[in-house]
Amino acid sequence: MDTILKLEHIQKYYGNEGNITQAIKDISFSVETGEFLGIMGASGSGKTTMLNCISTIDTVSAGHIFLAGTDVTELKEKELARFRRENLGFVFQDFNLLDTLTVSENIALALTINHVPAAQIGEKVHEIAKTLGIADLLGKYPYQVSGGQKQRCACARAVVHKPKLILADEPTGDA
Repeated sequence: MDTILKLEHIQKYYGNEGNITQAIKDISFSVETGEFLGIMGASGSGKTTMLNCISTIDTVSAGHIFLAGTDVTELKEKELARFRRENLGFVFQDFNLLDTLTVSENIALALTINHVPAAQIGEKVHEIAKTLGIADLLGKYPYQVSGGQKQRCACARAVVHKPKLILADEPTGDA
């Protein structure tokens, strides 16, 4: 199997000279393609910080993160944005759905950002919505659907562009 994700001696510090907090202390692991990995720990133990570093939303203080063979800790900001767009899918604790967009538009957002031709977007959105059992909700707004339906919408948005890695931060927390 191929290694899709590899963390080598990751450390993350916050603060300045007088008040430094170590959020992540020397974490190393790898994930093979097709594997599912769950990270558990007490509140405040660094789970979300680690996820933010893996997703390139935050940077590590030390160590390296390899995603599909690319050392994301070495990428410049413009390269990071493109890499994140093309390779990662996200499901956040609060789903991060936009209330001014329909369920369909929220799912389509990932495709639009990736410059998928408009003619293909509707078909891809409908296909993933049907797979996740939310096709009948496509015309509704997030405030019109249940927590579980919002969760499936967020999941659909995360997977519709077929990313190499899907990152979920307590995706069932609010459902």
